[in-house]
Amino acid sequence: MSTQRGPEATRERLLQAAANLFAERGFHGTTARDIAGRGAVNLAAGHYHFGSKKDLYLEVLRAEFSKVRRELSRRRVIRPPAELDRLSRPQLMKLLLTRTEVMMAMLIGPPPSLHSTLMQREMCDPSEALPVIVAEFIQPMMEELEQILQRLAPGIGAEVVESCAFSMVGQALFYRFTMPAWLHIKRRTSYPRDLARTVAAHITEFSLGGLERLAHQHGRQGAK
Repeated sequence: MSTQRGPEATRERLLQAAANLFAERGFHGTTARDIAGRGAVNLAAGHYHFGSKKDLYLEVLRAEFSKVRRELSRRRVIRPPAELDRLSRPQLMKLLLTRTEVMMAMLIGPPPSLHSTLMQREMCDPSEALPVIVAEFIQPMMEELEQILQRLAPGIGAEVVESCAFSMVGQALFYRFTMPAWLHIKRRTSYPRDLARTVAAHITEFSLGGLERLAHQHGRQGAK
């Protein structure tokens, strides 16, 4: 083994161990010593490769953010504003549906992605890394969603568009955060494999109906 492969292998073991432990226990419930033990390295190696536990946590999260962005790019649901302006209404609706399908598949699987588990832990017990998570992942994702909704209902204001985006995200997160209860109600041990697509279609259709109603109300108020 070359001298280059040894440190890299150690680094990868630490990343994998950290990702699994943060998903299982959250940031606060995981110690640097836990990560070193799971990765079969000494504690000094962890500090050498990543510095603080927060730095390692951000490294794990950024790797997961990158996976999400790559999948969104592969499905062509990340479009610059100028390209969104050229899309027809049916094309925008299809874009919204596809984007929702991708996110639902990651949220609930089956199985749920590592990203969704890490984010659920973070939302339930926020860490000091939350401002970075919001700035680098949550805010850009929300802005992209709002850009699509704004073009589907150009007459409504930015605050209403933001509320609609939060509503769509909330509907999606319901199926991740309430998974144990949903499975108990349905007497199942896991989500059906096609549930993500079915739920994405429902959320999109339901949200488009609400968006249309809000746009109609705005139009009536503007005509007074």
